[in-house]
Amino acid sequence: MKINFILISLVLLSTIIAAQGERETRAVWLTTNYRLDWPPNTFNEAEQKRSLEKIFENIKKKNLNTVYFQVRSNGTVMYNSSYDPWSPYISGKEGAAPSYDPLEFAIKLARKNGLEIHVWVNVVRCFAGQESEHIQSAEHVVNKYKYWSVKISLEGKNQYWLDMGYPEVREYLVKSFTELVSNYDVDGIHLDFIRYPGAAFNDNESYSLYGNGLARDDWRRENLNIFIGDLYKKVKTVKPYVKVGAAPIGIYKNIENGKGFQGYVDVNQDAREWLKRGIMDYVVPQIYWDFERNPKFDVVANDWLKNSFGKSIVLGTAPYKSEVLNEIERMIQFSRDAGAAGVSFFRYQFIADYNFKSFSGRVYPAPMPWIDSVNPKAPQNLTYEYISGKPSKLKLSWTAAEDDHRNSGVQYYSLYKLPTDKAQTDSDYLIDLLDAHNTSVTLAVDKPQTVNYYLTLKSVDKLWNESENSSNVLKVTIPEMKQLADNIDILDNPVLIKRKNGSFAVLFFSDTNDKVEVILGSGFSEQTSKSVNVSFGNMIIELEPGVDKFDFLKIKFVKSGKEHKLLL
Repeated sequence: MKINFILISLVLLSTIIAAQGERETRAVWLTTNYRLDWPPNTFNEAEQKRSLEKIFENIKKKNLNTVYFQVRSNGTVMYNSSYDPWSPYISGKEGAAPSYDPLEFAIKLARKNGLEIHVWVNVVRCFAGQESEHIQSAEHVVNKYKYWSVKISLEGKNQYWLDMGYPEVREYLVKSFTELVSNYDVDGIHLDFIRYPGAAFNDNESYSLYGNGLARDDWRRENLNIFIGDLYKKVKTVKPYVKVGAAPIGIYKNIENGKGFQGYVDVNQDAREWLKRGIMDYVVPQIYWDFERNPKFDVVANDWLKNSFGKSIVLGTAPYKSEVLNEIERMIQFSRDAGAAGVSFFRYQFIADYNFKSFSGRVYPAPMPWIDSVNPKAPQNLTYEYISGKPSKLKLSWTAAEDDHRNSGVQYYSLYKLPTDKAQTDSDYLIDLLDAHNTSVTLAVDKPQTVNYYLTLKSVDKLWNESENSSNVLKVTIPEMKQLADNIDILDNPVLIKRKNGSFAVLFFSDTNDKVEVILGSGFSEQTSKSVNVSFGNMIIELEPGVDKFDFLKIKFVKSGKEHKLLL
């Protein structure tokens, strides 16, 4: 196995990721069409990459876990394809190969940040809008195969939609998307615009050739069903663990308090049939309304959940609408109470600055046991090397998990910090996910808070099944902390230490896992200086210069209510 080195910080030790027992999909649509979310309006590779790096880091910071990354729109793509030309958004010219592969780069960012990534593809609609540069290349499907697409005017704009009545059109799409899944390490393929544009679509020629006596609406629905069935079979043959999903119209058919534009009736989209036939692993219906007006969010959502046929229903939401954004927390809770697989947000820009109160910790995406529910084997032989310096570093090394010859092999290693060497790998102790291509990681020991750290690793496969066992529990002793603890009696009262550079640190003993507030005060006035998570053992918290200007310092344990006061 290739060995790489990653630098992360012990600051991550306060991060909480809920493990196997608490799973829900928390997804976001990352739109590249019209440059809505990415890329920025520049053809500079470094700027494009920096922008995408910040987006993925922010998604992780928000404790989301899934990205629907748009790679095909307007008939052009963000990856190397034998079937469709390159998007002009990357290089400036349709069909011109860019200096890097955007999808490959996005996948690397997903692995770095412990995120699931699905390639989001616009299927039937192959051009819409005013950007004529998207449709100039001779390799564009509209130009390359003249009779495959139909021009239609919708909302005052010219659009081109593929005619799914032709078997060769369906075959082209299946081959194109199978190539995509084959060549890239993606977790899923996410189908959008998998429908007809409406009744005005002129498919008289294909219908006369292949209609076989079916009513046109039924025939159109079956064309889509056949395509999805063929694609599902091909994808599962190539990579059985890759999830196949779609974003159907929010309303399947009109119901009481759930009336509007209907997928089944208005655009010949029978998403319920896809679930029933078992040719779809999940759907994310676009339920882009609130709780108060028709169509009502909860009414439409429940209609999907009652007809899931055992597959995953992720509730698509529209935070671009103020009335929806105001109810996002309620929608998340509704999703949990109703038994949905999770929620998704359209689109990134509209949640980029939103602070999710319901996502206090990270969780794994919802399980899909019909694909795979077998636990992988654990890594072994976890060791460490302490490297003194400013900051000091802790290099962890281990032996990769044994290959169990499953297609959904190890994707990540989950790193746990335990309160004691006998503790179980509880969700509160999981601090980060490490790309399984690595068998070594370097931690920056910036401001350690205890003498001993107890670390262990588990394996996590591509379906987020975690190994039942963990590696050995590694006891890591921080030399500077041990020396400090050995020379000062800290069991009864906190000790304030002043360093040569004028900064301060407070040393104390914690007999439990808790959250501690360091409070500085003078007279009757108090202010919280720091708030940190602590575990069992000798702890040290670094403070800023100027502590000696106050009269007292308090160590307050939030959960237990214990408090120590130190006069200054």
